[in-house]
Amino acid sequence: MNLTKIFVCENSIDGIFTAIYQAWSSGYGHANVKIEEECEKNTYSNIQLFSDYIHVKTNIEQALMVSRSIKTKISLQVYEMVCRVALSNYQGKGDLIYRFLVLGFHIGKDIIGHLSNEIVNKIFKINRYVNNEVHHLLGFIRFTEQDNGVLASIIHPKNNILSLVTPHFVDRLPKEKFIILDGDRGLCSIYIPKKPWVLAEVPVMDSYSYDKDIANGDDEYQDLWKIFFDSIAIKERINPKLQRNNLPIRFRRDMTEFFITDKNS
Repeated sequence: MNLTKIFVCENSIDGIFTAIYQAWSSGYGHANVKIEEECEKNTYSNIQLFSDYIHVKTNIEQALMVSRSIKTKISLQVYEMVCRVALSNYQGKGDLIYRFLVLGFHIGKDIIGHLSNEIVNKIFKINRYVNNEVHHLLGFIRFTEQDNGVLASIIHPKNNILSLVTPHFVDRLPKEKFIILDGDRGLCSIYIPKKPWVLAEVPVMDSYSYDKDIANGDDEYQDLWKIFFDSIAIKERINPKLQRNNLPIRFRRDMTEFFITDKNS
């Protein structure tokens, strides 16, 4: 009996691409391999019987080879889609990407037109899901100026999209030093003018501690946001249900105009 070979990898783009490289070149055959990324919150699948688990150590060179192959043999658009899916919170994304690439390398750039295929359709839906959250956050992220002049913001996205939202603010705040913290993943992006922005790990601590430290920054812009928010609200036209639809409650904990309201509620 052939045991299924399950390649367990780091939950990152490079980790998943490394697993894809090793699974593809293993010679076991596509039907006999599976890729499983480590779960962020330890709520992943049970150990499968009749399976052989292979732990994959992230290899940047192998990951880059997969990246180049996707760009040259399929398309840049597919590469970007796959990266966004790899940053999603979808459990099983590693194996889904693997199956998608098996099709992609066979069909080529026209793979994006095969929406009737279940795997392709799933990739499109997850890609759109991640894109939608990025779009929302670009409008909801608020910065607080700290005593040292650094602009700081904290977000709590469902997907690991810090690397997708940071370039937007690098383009729009090129002369400002800023840091954006993902309060649930212990990651932050840091930008210093005239230098490339970087992603860094931060010590894991209670998310509320991060919220409190950033919210208590001495920031006149934070007050302006609150004044603006209050001044445009016409009492007779307040519609909490519509507001919740347009501005989901989960974003409010990170928006300065809601800091005082949420603390007093």
